[in-house]
Amino acid sequence: MLQLVRRHLVAILCLIGALAPFIGMLLIDLFYYSTICGWILGFCCFVISYIIVSKRPDEEDATNSPTNKPIYKAIK
Repeated sequence: MLQLVRRHLVAILCLIGALAPFIGMLLIDLFYYSTICGWILGFCCFVISYIIVSKRPDEEDATNSPTNKPIYKAIK
């Protein structure tokens, strides 16, 4: 379960960031400034996801290390 969350953390944060302002608007009767809090929370989620993506090493570089084999031997 933890690996699933780690793998999809950026997508989850973006989804929360997109939904937070709308949830804040629905909660306006409960708390007067909930819309502003929703927008701030959404912005923070997008910023955190951007930081994660920019700091995360590329998975392609780690898995596809260059080899000295010719292409036709690597395919076989």
